[in-house]
Amino acid sequence: MDDPPSPAIIEVRVISHGRQRLLSLSDGREVLFSDEACERCGVAEGMAATPELLKQLERAERRVSAHEAALRLLSSRARSETEMRTRLAMRGFDPAAIDDEIGRLHGSGLLDDQKFAEAWVEDRKRVSPRGRRMLRYELLGRGIDPSAVEQAVDGIDDRETALQLARGRARKGPRGTYEAFYAKVGGFLRRRGFDYEVTAAATRAAWQELLAETPDVADEPATSETP
Repeated sequence: MDDPPSPAIIEVRVISHGRQRLLSLSDGREVLFSDEACERCGVAEGMAATPELLKQLERAERRVSAHEAALRLLSSRARSETEMRTRLAMRGFDPAAIDDEIGRLHGSGLLDDQKFAEAWVEDRKRVSPRGRRMLRYELLGRGIDPSAVEQAVDGIDDRETALQLARGRARKGPRGTYEAFYAKVGGFLRRRGFDYEVTAAATRAAWQELLAETPDVADEPATSETP
């Protein structure tokens, strides 16, 4: 027995200020899809609403929803590709819809891991400076390609950054002995991702500057155990 003919689309009404279209079918049903999904599938009055067309519309609708979700995510801050994929998957979008959206975002320039890495580093420098090692760790943890990470952190002067941080930290709280000063300032620098050598040099330099500015500070040299 032949399958019954598919109903026809007898009317297409634009609603929601042009964002959606209500399709009236000849069998009495009404189905609602976004304007973009209908455009993608070439919907027009008089077309047969075949099962395949309806499936195409559903797939297109999922892609539209994925794009809207991606734009909402990007409205708060830039995202890496890995972050975007993870977030969209958490929202229940299937791999095909995610792949389609990732390609769309790349094509429009809204998703660019190199630019993301560079912006991340610049933001850290401005708000919360830290060492190259920690910056690498943060970016790699967000799925950024190692070559893009190295390009983003290239040119960062750990010694200068550490010294500026040490100077600022040195002026907070009581001075005390050098050992106490190193525990405070050096510990802070290590937590910001600076290595032992850079931390020791910056802490010593900040201590010497502090001595020159405030002669009343105990001029206590580092012990053999203190860098």
